[in-house]
Amino acid sequence: MGPLDRETAKKLFDHYRNHRDGIRNKPEMASVCLICGSIHIVPKAGDDRMLVCRDCGFAFYRYTCQACGKTVDGRDPKNPGCRKECGVRICTCGACGCSEESEGVS
Repeated sequence: MGPLDRETAKKLFDHYRNHRDGIRNKPEMASVCLICGSIHIVPKAGDDRMLVCRDCGFAFYRYTCQACGKTVDGRDPKNPGCRKECGVRICTCGACGCSEESEGVS
């Protein structure tokens, strides 16, 4: 997928800024910052699960769930933060990346 044009990015920003449900299902949203609307998003050095906006510095999780293969996006309310100390998000399948002993998030 190539870079987004400004018009498409603005439409996506306008929609998902206030209606975050489903961001995880839109691959192009990996390229749009929900804080400033920038399309200058890069992987965070040292954490391949995180992306960072080069314009405002906003960082967010967006990665593929190792358990089911679905996209996890920390900006999507269906991917809440894990209550344990693993530091990642919970996929819609219920997996978060914690070890078996510490899983059990509802």
